[in-house]
Amino acid sequence: MNLKQRWREFRAWQREPIRYDDEGQAPRHCVNCDKEYTGNYCPRCGQKAGVGRVNWSTVKSGVMLIWGMDSRSLPYTLLQLVLRPGYLISDYISGKRQVSFPPVKMLLLVAIAYALLYSLAEWMAAPVAAKPVKDGVDELLMAYVQWVEHNPGWGFMTITMFYIVPTWLLFRHAPRHARHTLPEGFFIQVFMTTLILIVSCVGIFISDLILWAVFIYYVIAYKQLFGYGWWGTLWRIVMCLVMVLVTLGIVLDVAEMIFVPQQVMHIQAKFLAGYAVIALVTTGLLWGSYAISRYTERKRLQK
Repeated sequence: MNLKQRWREFRAWQREPIRYDDEGQAPRHCVNCDKEYTGNYCPRCGQKAGVGRVNWSTVKSGVMLIWGMDSRSLPYTLLQLVLRPGYLISDYISGKRQVSFPPVKMLLLVAIAYALLYSLAEWMAAPVAAKPVKDGVDELLMAYVQWVEHNPGWGFMTITMFYIVPTWLLFRHAPRHARHTLPEGFFIQVFMTTLILIVSCVGIFISDLILWAVFIYYVIAYKQLFGYGWWGTLWRIVMCLVMVLVTLGIVLDVAEMIFVPQQVMHIQAKFLAGYAVIALVTTGLLWGSYAISRYTERKRLQK
């Protein structure tokens, strides 16, 4: 089999990784509620067909269930998230959730793994002298970094949650999942946070340069999820990033005004002068992006 054929099979798997076959046409008896039926599950109590006495296979399934190795396997869902991120997210928000591991639970488990790997990397590394921390925003950032080290899942999630509204605005006229809702945007970012943690786990031991893969993954996932081309996805992702950076800058300055009152006058002047201009430019870019999205949607519908 040549590489071209393998690539076609991989693309087909990305779009439809699981196909359901009806293997339950023979009459069955439910040992739980005594109902006779045909199918893979009892229509009265929902118990799976083929359940019988406890054996070693039952013990194995019970143990693996604790670690997410049941029918909605954690490793298989993580594999899909790495190889077909946008399609997996699309399946989930479209209602195909039975074969996907619960995303919030998955995020917490991956965050635990990341914290353990990060602690191992710190233990293996040579001790580094602590750098002096300046007052103000540097102190706030250092406090946040330390909090992320102890709470990696929620820490990364606080950043990715800033992408919900920009994504909702810039991709609301997409070919797929047009006008997706903010709750759907929440789960989109939960999946993306998990993906960021997976990439970060590799980056701990290899190089921080691998974190550039996060941006690439955002482009790939959003392209698969929303259906734009490479260029249409790329410039929208960049616009989302600009909006997130502006929002983070405003949040940091407001936090500094609250927690470092001695710098209030300086921050107020910078806030009013600098961010007023940035807000106007960002608003203009956002409006232009929205207008382009509506125009391309009309063109697509006309075809």
